[in-house]
Amino acid sequence: MIGNFVLFLSLMSGTMCFLTGTTTNERKQYAMYVWRDGFDPQIPGCDQTDFLTWDSKHSPCFTHTWNTREKRQWLWATCNLPGREVSSIYLADIYHKLKPGFHANSCAGSDITLLRTTLLEGHTHVSNLNIYALFAASDADVSERRMVPYVVWYNDHCTKTDLEKFDGVAVNNEAYASIKCSHDVSQRTTFLDRLQDVYNEAQKQRRGKLLTHFSVSWHWGQCGGHSQPFLWNGKTMDASRHMIDIFDSIDVQVGYTLFPQIGDRMELAGLNYSSRHHKRTYVTFYTDKTEPCQITFFPQTCHLSGRSESHLFNVIDQFSQNGLGHIHPCIHYFRGVYSSGGHADWPAHL
Repeated sequence: MIGNFVLFLSLMSGTMCFLTGTTTNERKQYAMYVWRDGFDPQIPGCDQTDFLTWDSKHSPCFTHTWNTREKRQWLWATCNLPGREVSSIYLADIYHKLKPGFHANSCAGSDITLLRTTLLEGHTHVSNLNIYALFAASDADVSERRMVPYVVWYNDHCTKTDLEKFDGVAVNNEAYASIKCSHDVSQRTTFLDRLQDVYNEAQKQRRGKLLTHFSVSWHWGQCGGHSQPFLWNGKTMDASRHMIDIFDSIDVQVGYTLFPQIGDRMELAGLNYSSRHHKRTYVTFYTDKTEPCQITFFPQTCHLSGRSESHLFNVIDQFSQNGLGHIHPCIHYFRGVYSSGGHADWPAHL
């Protein structure tokens, strides 16, 4: 069993202390994905061997990341880690919790209550935290555009205070990768039209502004190693820049853990363009087990060194010296493996 597991259990069984020692001006502004399930060493028998196997689909070692008070306390404490504070989270498992109430036009029910409690806690215990409802249908039809009205309805009808509202909607749709080199430009423009619908639906909220966020891969504007510009909405640019235009913020999946590749891929994804247009931009780093090994910090056999939380933070600390001083890091994802406590190199931040 991992060395810090006893400490993990004692903290989980007691009263959680929220780490609020830093002032707003001193806080970092990281982003973090919070998918529905994450590794959970509190489950009996779930040790480092299970962690390294990482069978997230079938193993009992993966539990919901925010559906209990204890799990949410773990999340808020992670957001408040001194010097590594998180200011935006993309929270999954929202669609099925909002859908029944939306169609019944009823704010009653345990799922709506859970959302109100979660949002209130997050906004109360994490300074200036933006909480986005995360949708990831990831289809060419961009079905996420039909989910945004659920959030608009919830914010306008089910919340008693602004602290119970979502600050934005985030979309993680990977379908563009399959059409980025299509000779049929209408496939690409139609995809962008549907992304624009995400933004347009968000603007229908009557009480306050609902922010929009999108995740892009660094190579989506490229085909065969060359820029692939096309006309859409009166501009001829590559897809990455069109996507930057649509949304309030983006995160770029750079697919690498070292410089100079990180910086090079950010440039290809439209870093200068997003900066000129004052769009908040994040570099997304993967920590979960995936292939090829150079795209993740997961501690697996790899020809590249540096597969720990300390190495992740070291890369983030190199942003300024590599021309990314105005860019923010995004960690993918909470308890997968970041703050999981499933490995000595990946402690749980409680």
